[in-house]
Amino acid sequence: MLPELKDQRNADDEAAQLRCEIERLRAERALLSDLLAAPDPALTRFMSAAARSSARLRRLLSRRAREPAEYLRKVAQLRRLHARLALLAHSVPLPSVALMFEQTDTALAVAGTGSLGDELLPALVLIEESALALSMISERTGISLAPRRRYRSRVAHARAPVEAVGAAERGGVEASAPLPRLAQALLQLGEQLAAEQGKRIELSLVGLEQVPEELFSSLYDMLAQLLRNAIEHGVETPAQRTAAGKSPCSALLAQFSIRAGQAELIFQDDGQGLQASQILQAGIARGLIDPETPLAGDPRQASSLIFFPGVSTAAISNGRGLGMGIVRDHVKRMGGRIQVATRRAQFTRIRIRIPLSEAPAQGTGIGRA
Repeated sequence: MLPELKDQRNADDEAAQLRCEIERLRAERALLSDLLAAPDPALTRFMSAAARSSARLRRLLSRRAREPAEYLRKVAQLRRLHARLALLAHSVPLPSVALMFEQTDTALAVAGTGSLGDELLPALVLIEESALALSMISERTGISLAPRRRYRSRVAHARAPVEAVGAAERGGVEASAPLPRLAQALLQLGEQLAAEQGKRIELSLVGLEQVPEELFSSLYDMLAQLLRNAIEHGVETPAQRTAAGKSPCSALLAQFSIRAGQAELIFQDDGQGLQASQILQAGIARGLIDPETPLAGDPRQASSLIFFPGVSTAAISNGRGLGMGIVRDHVKRMGGRIQVATRRAQFTRIRIRIPLSEAPAQGTGIGRA
């Protein structure tokens, strides 16, 4: 090789290494920024869930797939794990970590289009980077990357007909706590709604054992409406999700916690996000906004419209557009606040904060959806 070509190649290699180092430092800075803003209880819960998922990841990766069908099942399982991790990271929130899991899911989607293990290699690199990020969080915060014994329940696949995915997940409860009545009711409702809509969901319920008895009725009413809204409006059909490069099974999360005299409820789905133009059209039809409003208007306006009666964009809806209004009324009566965050084709997250001292006494029965 000519000396000048060798020098050019060395210079190109050094430039590439420098770019990689800059990207690594940027990612590290973004992660540290997220950690400074993340509340400790939510971060601890996330790390515990991440530890359990990491253990499952290791088991999956160590299992050899000898047949194409076996390989595709393995990739699908890896995608479900990363979709759930992204959902949990968003709920903390840890946006930089959620982005890593979403990028891994995208790489896994590409790997799932083939049947050879070599196609999995780019995703394996991203999986390793995610593991390093979790280790860094553990080192910087002192939070052990080990699972805590706490309640967690889920519907693994709710579909028509509903299918179970194994005895260990059927009922979905860790040995450390019984399944609360509130969780039982929501799991049954999730199965029913998913079957009616012909959709597949994985519903994770976290922290419901902490719900005070006097809040059962209101919390169930709100969660039932949020669940209905997500399944009817938010999450796509398995065929639509597959075409968009997503797992055919949608991930939904309901997480309850109490801190500093305040109850916090987070509900999130990994569906198509709020359809701002359709919501604005529905708002115009109901006379809630000026017909001259641009349909590509501020998404925040669309977010506020979903809480008005009659604003519904579902093709088939049993709730007559009243569901989110019910949520708003409960929160208003209890002196709480609602925040909506959404990203097109990725997620919708609703965060509700209620001051416990102002919550009115409720009946102990579970209300109807």
